[in-house]
Amino acid sequence: MRKKLQITSAFVALILVASNVALGQGVKPQNIYRVTVNSRYVIENGERTSKFFAIGQLISDSLGRMHTEIDYNWETRYPDNYRWHYFDEMAKVKTDFFVKEKLSHFKVFKYNANNQFAEQLLYKVNNGDTVLAVREVHAYNNLGHRTQTTGYNIQGKRGFRTKYKYDANGSELERRVRGKRAVPSDSIIKLKRIVEYDSLNRVKSEMVTTEKFAQPKTSVQTFYTYDDKGNLVEVVIKDQLKGTTHRKEYVYRSDKRIQGLRVYDSQNNLLDYQAWRYEIYKTANRTHRVLE
Repeated sequence: MRKKLQITSAFVALILVASNVALGQGVKPQNIYRVTVNSRYVIENGERTSKFFAIGQLISDSLGRMHTEIDYNWETRYPDNYRWHYFDEMAKVKTDFFVKEKLSHFKVFKYNANNQFAEQLLYKVNNGDTVLAVREVHAYNNLGHRTQTTGYNIQGKRGFRTKYKYDANGSELERRVRGKRAVPSDSIIKLKRIVEYDSLNRVKSEMVTTEKFAQPKTSVQTFYTYDDKGNLVEVVIKDQLKGTTHRKEYVYRSDKRIQGLRVYDSQNNLLDYQAWRYEIYKTANRTHRVLE
């Protein structure tokens, strides 16, 4: 794909506003060095057309810190949802989540002496009022696996406790949540996973049953296929309750970065066709673009 990147006024506004933001626990990187553009092609009569539009951008600085994620509305082509990441050196310490250009919530991250993700605070924002929804504290074993998460509500009382179980390969097999004073930030209150591996110890298939707060239980079976370079080239997904199946095909560049994605339904009809482009901006005014 060689289409010139369209820098919209909203995109520029995002960067200008972000460059003036500084927090005690971290600063949002200000320079744009690398941009990854994810585009989707228009599908007509089950075929890919030549028309495509950006649906997402990932923006990183010269240190490789990915500081901005932008989602473009497929109907309006407008970048109304985005996320800003803040860093203390190389550690991400905060993320702002904007929905329809309004700050919806943000997360604050803390780390332990082993640089493990030790604590997360989720704040919700409504009409300018910021409220701590849940504080989560994580514990790990000597293998580096998360063994327990303790959640605290706005009053500082323990709202839930999550226990995790893993197999010999370190894959999570089970997650159970006990407590009713708070809900985990991902809303998962129970998870069970059955995993099969291939001869190279890669995940060949998995059955994941998940229960989320105030939502029905879901069971999804997924099958994975790899090429001789170790790239994941096909994913087949089957919803055990709905009986629907989707198949995803991935194409990679020589440097193993994703280049394309095709999604088919159970009748092999093309549902989605996406492509990725990688760009480098070596000047501060972003006038010189190099396609990687």
